[in-house]
Amino acid sequence: MIWWVLGLTVLSILSYLSDVGVINLQGMRVPFLNASLLSVLILLAAAGILARMLYMKRRGRREELQKRIQDLESKLAALGSQK
Repeated sequence: MIWWVLGLTVLSILSYLSDVGVINLQGMRVPFLNASLLSVLILLAAAGILARMLYMKRRGRREELQKRIQDLESKLAALGSQK
């Protein structure tokens, strides 16, 4: 997921530089959307992040991590009470 976020960050920076006029990337357009290529790539990266988040939620990753944290906390408490 970190790669999606880094990719979105790079695309956002390029889009900003293009809007400011530092680099000229607005000439590349996607014909059927009438949008710049950067805008389409930003949209795809954001959709990828959303899809990844929904996929991980469906797998119950969050619940697994919470259970693991509770197990580790109970082990730590047991070690603390032994001393």
